[in-house]
Amino acid sequence: MYQRFSSDSCELLVDEPRSASMRNSMFLFNVDGNHEVIDEMEDMDERSVLHYELGFYDKSDDGCIRGTLTFALRYDFIHRALMLHVIRANNLPAEDKRSTADPYVKMYLLPERRSHCKTRIAKKCNDPEFNEMFSFDVSFNNLANRMLQFTVYDFDRFTRHGLIGNIIMRDLFEKSDLYTWTEYTMHIIGNQNKNDYGDLLLFLTYSREEEKLYINVSKAYNLRPMDITGASDPYVKIEQTFNGKRFKSKKSSTKRANLNPVFHETLVFDIPACQVDDTNILIQVMDWDRIGKDDLLGCCILGKDSPTADGKAQWESSLNAVPGEGQQKSKPVGQWHSLLSEVPEAYKNMPKAKK
Repeated sequence: MYQRFSSDSCELLVDEPRSASMRNSMFLFNVDGNHEVIDEMEDMDERSVLHYELGFYDKSDDGCIRGTLTFALRYDFIHRALMLHVIRANNLPAEDKRSTADPYVKMYLLPERRSHCKTRIAKKCNDPEFNEMFSFDVSFNNLANRMLQFTVYDFDRFTRHGLIGNIIMRDLFEKSDLYTWTEYTMHIIGNQNKNDYGDLLLFLTYSREEEKLYINVSKAYNLRPMDITGASDPYVKIEQTFNGKRFKSKKSSTKRANLNPVFHETLVFDIPACQVDDTNILIQVMDWDRIGKDDLLGCCILGKDSPTADGKAQWESSLNAVPGEGQQKSKPVGQWHSLLSEVPEAYKNMPKAKK
């Protein structure tokens, strides 16, 4: 018998029920020990992402959740394979103004997209029963670094198949050890609307004693696909600006073929206390290209001149956070940022500071 986890049962996954406004709220926590801060950051980080994966985010319109998919997972240690049982989908919308859909599901074990599995096409059915088994050849130790992607399509014989939506299941050990069959029901998330460029989770810490700003690039969610494969190769570029000029610039690593990248990288900037008030931080999520110029996926700005309330609030909160007794650093401040489509005009042609 399967263990069951449903996206409608949020209390199974977090300590207490939380409202939809969780997506845009900031969170602070105390720095008490060597490993506790890392554990607590990851815990808060994962809780916030769970709200995305379960559909609890407030910026999406009512059309974003496009039904549910029920499936089960187990790891086969004998054949060294992740077993997948696609059971059913429910409440799927029909594309092109039809009353019923012809759905099928395609599965990838990210970040690799070379091989995939695909269900049969369920004809004229918005609540299809698939009941099909699949497997991915992968070692058990590598599962922690993989994500399972489900893409639900509406088959069309004469034109391009309609995209109903996606599910990204990260942290495959989060809800089960995979030693036994575990059943999940998760929301199918529809395409981004034209004004949605994804989100970026950042943690800020400013140490007045060290005069350093620590920016932890945690993860991004729902980035736009830029490649013909339907993916992007994102990295994060951070530039320190002061008095209308660009100073130091740093980059994260690049995550290949990933629209929901996890970075967990900390970039450090030297900012004297006397310069803090006139400093702003330009953060750009870029798509790496082997040939040609890298593309902008989205951006945000931290500082008093940020065009968004989130950018101003996180900056102010990180500067006003008070270190605990005997601690050099103040409390890390976490914030999800909705990415802007373009770099604001004031930053596009900003000159570089002379060395």
